[in-house]
Amino acid sequence: MFCMNKKTLIYTLAFLLLIALLNDRSSAQDVNVDQEVEDEFLAEILAEEQREAEEMAKLEAEMRELEELKAQHAKMHQNQQSQKMKPGMNGNRSSMSGANSGGKSNLNDVEEELRKKEAAKAEAERIERQAAIDEEEKKKAAKLAEEREAKYQAELERIKDENMRKKLQRQKRRDGQIVKRILRNSINERHYAVLGLKCKWGEISFGPFKFCSVSPAEVKRAYRTRAREVHPDKNRDGRANEAFDALERSASLLMDPSKKKKYDMILAHQRKVVLGKAFDTLENGWKAVRTVFKLLGPFATPIAILLALII
Repeated sequence: MFCMNKKTLIYTLAFLLLIALLNDRSSAQDVNVDQEVEDEFLAEILAEEQREAEEMAKLEAEMRELEELKAQHAKMHQNQQSQKMKPGMNGNRSSMSGANSGGKSNLNDVEEELRKKEAAKAEAERIERQAAIDEEEKKKAAKLAEEREAKYQAELERIKDENMRKKLQRQKRRDGQIVKRILRNSINERHYAVLGLKCKWGEISFGPFKFCSVSPAEVKRAYRTRAREVHPDKNRDGRANEAFDALERSASLLMDPSKKKKYDMILAHQRKVVLGKAFDTLENGWKAVRTVFKLLGPFATPIAILLALII
């Protein structure tokens, strides 16, 4: 029994708590509803006040327009009154100015004519000044052009003189080289070389065969060619006379058959001497090599091969 009463008590308490919770929720909902109603009421009041303010602004604008219309009407009425009073005054003024109108018109015409003359005079002076300025500028431009042309011509002359000077220097060097070559060959008695012939060592003969033979016609042609280069009237070197004399001596010797033959014999002897000296030099060299080989013995061949590879 006690247990049943305890359960009943618990259920009762739970039921009471549930009822209390439901009451609290309903009261909260009522509060929210009341708040929403109040907000709507305030919004309606504010909207009503805004509409009233707009209506008041419209009324004030209409009042201002009415006042402006009244002011315009009053101003128009005042202007009409003033226009009614002007005709009498204008009549008096016209009667007073009628007497002086003729004199004033004449003065105005004279003043206008004077102004036109002064303007024309000023324009003529301006045109004259501008023409003088233009003429001065033209003179300056012409003078500047003349100066430039003079400078250009002077520069051309200077360049021409410089080119001519360089050309003369080159020609003088060439003339000096020709004269020097002729005089050197003449001193060494190399007459073929003096004339510029290819057979500098004379004619070479092996039995019935002859090599490097020179005919008198070739000698004459070579002499003329060299004479044009060495003549004192054309050659600017100081020793041109000596070279020309040497050229004549060589040409006369080679054009004379007997003298040419003797000269060729002298050249042949000189060739033999030179060749003999060359053979002697080779022979002496070979002897020296043989002597070295004998001294080195078995090492001579490897050393010779090594020297050949190095060289």
